[in-house]
Amino acid sequence: MPRTPDNIGGPLIETEYVQFYDEYNYIPTEPGTLVYHDGYFYARDAYGAFNLRKSGVGLSEEEHETLDTLVHDIDETSYEEYTYSGPDITNVTIWTSVAKVKKIREEQYTYGVGHRVLQVVTTQYDSAGNTKMTMTENYTYTVNNRASTVARVKT
Repeated sequence: MPRTPDNIGGPLIETEYVQFYDEYNYIPTEPGTLVYHDGYFYARDAYGAFNLRKSGVGLSEEEHETLDTLVHDIDETSYEEYTYSGPDITNVTIWTSVAKVKKIREEQYTYGVGHRVLQVVTTQYDSAGNTKMTMTENYTYTVNNRASTVARVKT
């Protein structure tokens, strides 16, 4: 007979379960451990120990910033506004709504000879409308007018 999810040969018995005991030292010491104490589950991962139910549990600002943020563009409801100078886009502003009261993000473009983008400055705003961070991208080109490198600086 194949092994069951509990790794014991034979059929899974529905009354089999994991028992958590109330520990005096309720802060888990090893990543991947879970401890029950005083009505709460405490866990430890690579970032440290945390209470699974208390408010505020989740990613810190520092942890959040290290994640790939592509999903933010996909996941946010927004309204985009484009500003042109001749054929060139000079500014893209992403607002929370068509009312254009609160900015989410703004990109400012600087061009060189032949309408080549030389610099893009992206400003990310927090929920209060204050600048949270700025990313400056400087582009260089080959003699054939092809983009060769992009240097980014976050402030």
